[in-house]
Amino acid sequence: MNDVFYDYMSKRLNETAMENYDKEAGPIVTISRAAGCTANQIARKIAAKISASGNEQWEVINKEVLHESAKALNLKPENIKDIYKNTDRSIMDEIAQAFISNTYQLERKFRKTVIDVILRFAYEGNKIIVGRASNIICTEIKNSLHVRIDAPLEWRINNIIINKCIRKDEALTYIMNTEKNRTGFRKSIKGKKVIPEDFDITFNQAKFNETEIVDSIYNILLIKNIVKKNKP
Repeated sequence: MNDVFYDYMSKRLNETAMENYDKEAGPIVTISRAAGCTANQIARKIAAKISASGNEQWEVINKEVLHESAKALNLKPENIKDIYKNTDRSIMDEIAQAFISNTYQLERKFRKTVIDVILRFAYEGNKIIVGRASNIICTEIKNSLHVRIDAPLEWRINNIIINKCIRKDEALTYIMNTEKNRTGFRKSIKGKKVIPEDFDITFNQAKFNETEIVDSIYNILLIKNIVKKNKP
């Protein structure tokens, strides 16, 4: 029953958001990553590589989604983050919230606003959108590439320990909480659990370094004619 409810809600939200957008929008790249993997630096390097090749300038979109959504809702970005983390609840909680709290309506409006903001960026094109369920939201855009960056749990734990200077147990807790929040948000957007087929390509960051991932994505963009070859 839970999946049925989410499916209904996400379809309504996506139908409303997509009605004013051309499916031929783009070009765009979306990057999703497992907690503990890196994506922002990879996104920036891809954008720089594309721009340096003689194509139009590309822009990386990440926190901008939160800021634009907050602006649309007249909220502070930190309040948007709180709503973003509060999207994984049972069907009975959903129903109860609908009757006793304006938070339920705000969360619905937030999800729709995030969808609209991401689609606006996608419609402009020449964007690399990091996270925020952008691959799901932009799935109808043909001129796109949807990338997933993953790695074994132990590798991700060690990466967080190095980057955040925290203990192993703290790193594991961070991963579990982050993945729970992201899963809940993606599920609220799509209506069901995200599956590997939602991505065009997945990289194991334990096997590929940043340069290799960037070069691979760039070459795929060339092959798919999403970006043009270097101009003389």
